Amino acid sequence: MEEGSSGDLPTKSTDEFKPFVRRLPEFKFWHAATRAIVIGFLCSWSEIFNLPVFWPVLVVYWLILVVLTMRRQIQHMLSKDIHLHILR
Repeated sequence: MEEGSSGDLPTKSTDEFKPFVRRLPEFKFWHAATRAIVIGFLCSWSEIFNLPVFWPVLVVYWLILVVLTMRRQIQHMLSKDIHLHILR
């Protein structure tokens, strides 16, 4: 790290320590996650949400999500010069 950057700990008593501030506090995350699970369970027990689904559509949807996510992750890794050697 560069000297005087914001991530350094204070070295003098006059320096102010600025801790890491999260964009999403942990309590809000757990609250939102618990709420989403409870709403999901309630919706799964309701007959109005019991829709017939053709399973190949779900498989194609899942594959599209995986491909898009992995492409984005691999592009990010390559931009940071991270190379995984899966095949040797």
